[in-house]
Amino acid sequence: MHPARRRAVALLALSIAFGLIQFDATVVNVVLGSMTRDLGGGLGLAQWAIDGYAIPFAALMLIAGPAADRFGRRRVCVLGFALFAMATAACALGPGWPVLIDARIVQGMAAAMILPSSLAMIGELYPDGAERARALGIWGGIASAGFAAGPPVGGLLAATSGWRAAFWVGAPIAIVAGIAVARTAPDSPRHARPLDLRGATLGATALALGTAALIELGQGRGALALGLAAAAAATTCAFIVAQRSAHRPMIPRGLLAHGPFRGAVLTGLVFNFALYGALLVVGLALQDVHGLTVLETGAAILPMTVVVALGSTTSGFVTARTGPRAPMIAGFTCAAAGALVVAAGANHAATIVTGLALIGLAALAMPAMTSVALSAAPPEHAGLAGAVLNCARQAGGALGVAGFGALYNAAGRSSTALALTFVVVAAILVVGVATSIGATATDRTGVGCDVG
Repeated sequence: MHPARRRAVALLALSIAFGLIQFDATVVNVVLGSMTRDLGGGLGLAQWAIDGYAIPFAALMLIAGPAADRFGRRRVCVLGFALFAMATAACALGPGWPVLIDARIVQGMAAAMILPSSLAMIGELYPDGAERARALGIWGGIASAGFAAGPPVGGLLAATSGWRAAFWVGAPIAIVAGIAVARTAPDSPRHARPLDLRGATLGATALALGTAALIELGQGRGALALGLAAAAAATTCAFIVAQRSAHRPMIPRGLLAHGPFRGAVLTGLVFNFALYGALLVVGLALQDVHGLTVLETGAAILPMTVVVALGSTTSGFVTARTGPRAPMIAGFTCAAAGALVVAAGANHAATIVTGLALIGLAALAMPAMTSVALSAAPPEHAGLAGAVLNCARQAGGALGVAGFGALYNAAGRSSTALALTFVVVAAILVVGVATSIGATATDRTGVGCDVG
């Protein structure tokens, strides 16, 4: 195969990898109603079907990224695809919540293996900053299409073939993409780096406890939520102490001390916190409040999916030409305006659809923030840099699902609750504008940053 074609196929396969991960992160949102009717249980169990995926995905990336640097990024990525395919099939076959949630946890573990290694391989394929930004635009466009396609495709499949069909889609895609990566992606040089298992365990435990506290609070179990929150705080403190005392911590101290990288990580956390939480709540509200079917709910979210895919792809080319600042600020600003439109029109489904389309413009920020993060890290930490950024994003997503789900449930699952939730979503997105400014304060080109 010609080298240029080989590189293009590798980029496509690696982009599909992230698109599949994003699809499985969001497809559950629109089929939750069908799942609870079939399997029983309430919103708390349904939230764990989402966060059971997001928590191990977030926490284990901090081990999977260095593991990819150490054992080979292509090898770790392909193994992740194999595990993901098996776990996806287990989700489709699960007879009840325990098996389904366990399979979602394994999916999250596999996704943690795939994402940082695939992102680092893109950095190897496209070492030039502007060229990399364009490649990340393609990567981000396909990934965002996967994120946004989850609800409408899930709604269509659930309405025609049942909610289990929404999981069956992923297994063959994972197999095909894994084979393509194995045949075309570069076999990266390996960097010996010890794995901080203690830090990863404490980080995963703290995130799980904090998420559980938010979910239990939304279910009205205040005492249990308080106990879980206290345990989460104590575990977080233990994690910080362990990282400070470790000879080789999971995250090199110099990496987070670098302003652009730290700002990109915070931006990623805010991005997923707002988007994942908003998507959960609107999927519930369109069915609870407006009486839409699962198929109609998927169709209502479809305009957002188109905007997300186009915005993310456009961002890569804009970032290559102007730098990351403009698309990051524009994306969060438009999304905040869209959240206010949803809040103002919570009684009207058509207005909600319009607001969601504006929220989809947040995708302008994704490739740009990724470009900042990768440019700020030295090559030997490329896998780790991608892992830290996406760990923050998935942690934000898990907390956003738990937090906004709790707020919507506690406020009565009504149009008023929807309006209140999206006012808070807008406020969080304004925070994203601030973190975007901070991330790009010392580097407006998206290239050439080094860790000092």
